[in-house]
Amino acid sequence: MGLVSGLRSQSNAALGVLAILAATACWSSGGVLAKNADLPGIVVAFWRLVIVAIVFGVIALVLRKPITLLMVRRSLLGGLLFGVNLAVWFEALRHATVGIATVTAALTPVLGLLIGRGFLGERITALALGCALGAIAGVVLFVVPGFAASGTKPLGLGLAFAAIGIWVCYLFVTKKAREGVGTIEYLFCMAAVAAISLFPLLALSDHGIAPPTKGVGWLVALAIIPGCLGHGLLAWAQPHVPLSTSGILLQGEPVGAALAGAIFLGEVIGPIQGVGLLVAFVALAVLTRASATRTDEAEPATA
Repeated sequence: MGLVSGLRSQSNAALGVLAILAATACWSSGGVLAKNADLPGIVVAFWRLVIVAIVFGVIALVLRKPITLLMVRRSLLGGLLFGVNLAVWFEALRHATVGIATVTAALTPVLGLLIGRGFLGERITALALGCALGAIAGVVLFVVPGFAASGTKPLGLGLAFAAIGIWVCYLFVTKKAREGVGTIEYLFCMAAVAAISLFPLLALSDHGIAPPTKGVGWLVALAIIPGCLGHGLLAWAQPHVPLSTSGILLQGEPVGAALAGAIFLGEVIGPIQGVGLLVAFVALAVLTRASATRTDEAEPATA
């Protein structure tokens, strides 16, 4: 029985790694899908969230997972931040290449490190500081050479950085929000609250509340592939894969997004940008592993 259990555990771990790689690939496609939709960021974000909420709402109904008022309350602020983050980032894609917008957004762990030090009193080790500086250097090497040549506008880069700040705030707000809340229920509440929070902005926009008449297929793909499949695969894999391993694998998203932009949209990645992408990936991977290891060591052992 022990042998069978061990083999099953190893099999689940291997499948978990594959699931995370698949989730990373799903998320890497988001920029290309949003770019092809060719719609304002607020429109893309709102309808993506509506579709995701419907999908997870149906799943919750089929699986008989009740949605409680407590779950909704816990998702209010996080849902608001999540919705605004999506709208800002999708708008950034209209003024920047997928590679530049996504690789810039990869600095999220670095900003999280600084905020953790400033607001939570977390200690920054020499390794973490070195990784943070390495990640910044890698992003600079990727963004600067291709900035003018790619047609990226300062507004696009500014919106990408704004999206980072909003996303880090979302991560800190929701750090404890999921305690006692299942994955399906949480994803439904988050998507529903985020969509509702964006509705007034959509109503005031030039597009209005009418469903879009173009790019609908791209919107559906954007909702299903990164929005549902990506999150669903990660949620399944997390119990089977160590946090440090999953964190490192997920750092492949900006690499995948940059490559997807080059393959499907013809975005150019020069030699210096390639070096910058590699430097940023290695630095973020080491930073993620170190952070996950420190988290594991800080958690008390349980019998």
